Amino acid sequence: MTKKMIYLLFCLFVVQMAFSKERPLSDRAEISVLTCGTGDELYSLFGHTAIRVSDPFEGIDRVYNYGMFDFRTPNFYGKFVKGDLLYYADYSTYRNFIGSYVYDNRAVYEQALDLTPTQKEEIWQKLNESLEEENKFYVYKFIDQNCTTKVVDIINSSIATPVKVDVEGNTATYRTILNSYLNKRYFEMLGINLIFGSKVDAHSTLLFLPDKFMQGLAETKVNGKPLVPETVTVFEPEVSTEKSGISVNSMWFFSLVVLVLAGLMTQRGVRSVYFVILGLLGIFFFVVGFYSLHGELLSNNTVLLCSPIFLILPFIRKNVKIAKLLQLLTLVCVILYIVLNITSEKLLVTLPLVLLTLVSLAIEMRIAKKYNK
Repeated sequence: MTKKMIYLLFCLFVVQMAFSKERPLSDRAEISVLTCGTGDELYSLFGHTAIRVSDPFEGIDRVYNYGMFDFRTPNFYGKFVKGDLLYYADYSTYRNFIGSYVYDNRAVYEQALDLTPTQKEEIWQKLNESLEEENKFYVYKFIDQNCTTKVVDIINSSIATPVKVDVEGNTATYRTILNSYLNKRYFEMLGINLIFGSKVDAHSTLLFLPDKFMQGLAETKVNGKPLVPETVTVFEPEVSTEKSGISVNSMWFFSLVVLVLAGLMTQRGVRSVYFVILGLLGIFFFVVGFYSLHGELLSNNTVLLCSPIFLILPFIRKNVKIAKLLQLLTLVCVILYIVLNITSEKLLVTLPLVLLTLVSLAIEMRIAKKYNK
């Protein structure tokens, strides 16, 4: 009985070992990078990158995806802000992957990589190793570790010449690059510029966005030969032909709102509400700066524009000396914010908010001075 049990366990072990690794690719295998266009959801504003492995001889046609996450994760948004939300790797069939992007009307481009059989096999094994339980999860970082950088790392580890980073438009600051994707989404741009700190004002040294990676692949040469012979359009989205006026989600519209609010700032109640909102935002940015593990959120001078001191202003008006001191202090904070961002796109993006805050403070100080006489 013991011998039979040992033999059975040995057979199970052999079977497990046999299936623990995927079978090798054939000589007809192809490995390509799929670049997907932007979408309407917040998480899809910058596109997506995946790797396709196709081997008709072995019946393989998979897409490996490093942008998977689970909305059902407890405290999902808290983890996302803190910077310890786990993303994971997975794969699907090519047909299902493309079908989902066609359904969402998002562009898909494919770039087959000119690799040796050895390089293809190496990438294939790394892709499958990344699906193992101890490897599949990773902590998402907006710039340093995302669906694109994971693919970049796998490809660069298997080719002699790293994918070209200094492609057109990728040598600007991270903030400038991100803003270029949000021209028609001002409120998303405003939110990103307010919450991101000084790290994103550094010049880019990474391929962290899908279409920049696609450009880098197209321009990279290995041993004098293009890494990507051609870029194929798998799906071109339908473009809406409807004409529209001024978009609600635009800087022009927000400027009109700011103009109206500026006119209402003569009312004490309106100023009080605005100062409370600014103060609460300031507390949020201050706390996030210490709480979050995202490097992009650290050293954020937005706390000067939305100083927590604003929260106190509506409640100390009767104490003229303290009110005057705090008003002056908040004014200095806003001026310092302007000076620190004078060379950053952040100032231009947040300019309507800056002007509204200056107008509100000026009115508050003028009225306080009037009553002090």
